[in-house]
Amino acid sequence: MMKKILSMYLTILGLYLMTALIVVNAEDDTCEQQYKDEVDSLVKAVLIDDCKNDYKLLNARMGEARDNMTNAFENFERGFDAYQLQNYDEAFDGFMIAATLGHDAAQYNLAIMNTKGEGTPQNLIIAYMWADTVVSNGVESGRELRDAILERMSSQQISKAQALVRECKNTVFLFAEDLIVNSTIKDSCLNFRNSL
Repeated sequence: MMKKILSMYLTILGLYLMTALIVVNAEDDTCEQQYKDEVDSLVKAVLIDDCKNDYKLLNARMGEARDNMTNAFENFERGFDAYQLQNYDEAFDGFMIAATLGHDAAQYNLAIMNTKGEGTPQNLIIAYMWADTVVSNGVESGRELRDAILERMSSQQISKAQALVRECKNTVFLFAEDLIVNSTIKDSCLNFRNSL
């Protein structure tokens, strides 16, 4: 964004300098005013076009964030219903989709499911990763869960889990009544279901 603004200002400065050179050679005061008006008009057009593009980008982001929120809630509900029926594979899949979209309750549930081995093989490293993600989203109960998981881990598992968190943290935008920025896990790090 800063490069875009700098580029725009350099373009405007260049136009003013060109105008100044032309005006110096102009013999008539009306010619000078005409060039100034043309440059002012061009500058306004650039600024208006830039604002329109930023507004379109913001609207697209808000629409994407709104879709993320809707999809996250639908998949959380699917996961929750499946979990109640003890269909852990289906619950895991629903929570996974919601969690990658930034739904912190789904992330919390994935931490628990990875700790217990429900719907996925037991994996304390991945459980820690999801619990730490929940903590970074401001959920205090996630801190207790993360600490409980840490107590069960070896020092080697802890260092592996912390490296995974650093590598995999991602930011996602959600929109309900306000824009929400949450942490989640990068898609490239989601192929660990049976690997670590």
